[in-house]
Amino acid sequence: MQDPRIIPAELTTGAFFDILADEDHSLSYIQVSEEDVSHQHIDHPMLDHMHFENVRFTASQFERLDLTDAVFINCDFSNCQFEKASWLRVQFKDCKLVGVDLNEAALNNVAFDHCQLDLAMLCDMRFKTVTFDHCRLNGASFMNNRLTTVKFNETNLDQVAFNDTALKNIDLSTCQFERLELDTAAARGMIVNIDQAAYLAAALNGIKVKP
Repeated sequence: MQDPRIIPAELTTGAFFDILADEDHSLSYIQVSEEDVSHQHIDHPMLDHMHFENVRFTASQFERLDLTDAVFINCDFSNCQFEKASWLRVQFKDCKLVGVDLNEAALNNVAFDHCQLDLAMLCDMRFKTVTFDHCRLNGASFMNNRLTTVKFNETNLDQVAFNDTALKNIDLSTCQFERLELDTAAARGMIVNIDQAAYLAAALNGIKVKP
């Protein structure tokens, strides 16, 4: 995992709305805090070397959002639309992404730490070196994705739909779930603990495992 390449001394204090003054909708080397940018609609915004803290993006539409070397702390992305986004070396900590739409996005070296992604739309995506650490993805759609070095650590995955996403070598043994949506092909080669194995045997093959 590569951390965002940000040197705090190189950042200046600014506002997200400064992006509207740039005809290419680009913003760089800015530190933003305590700002409400909810319900905005910008096509293909490009942000690099950015630090956001306590910023509210709720219900904004940023199609093809391009993020490079960015950190988000305690930000709210609930119900945002980020279809076809491209993110490289991005960190989210204590963020809320409930109902976020990232369909057809590409994530490379992206970390989610203690984030809420319930009901997120995460389909037809490419994940490369992505971690979910102590997150919650209840009811999220995680279908038809390509996964390379993806890690789930102590994450709640209850009712996540993994259909058509190959989970070979994906370790879910520390995660919590009562039910998953996936087919036998998707489950082949995934790593689980003994209790999870009993559930999956019953759900996928109708096998009953005695305690």
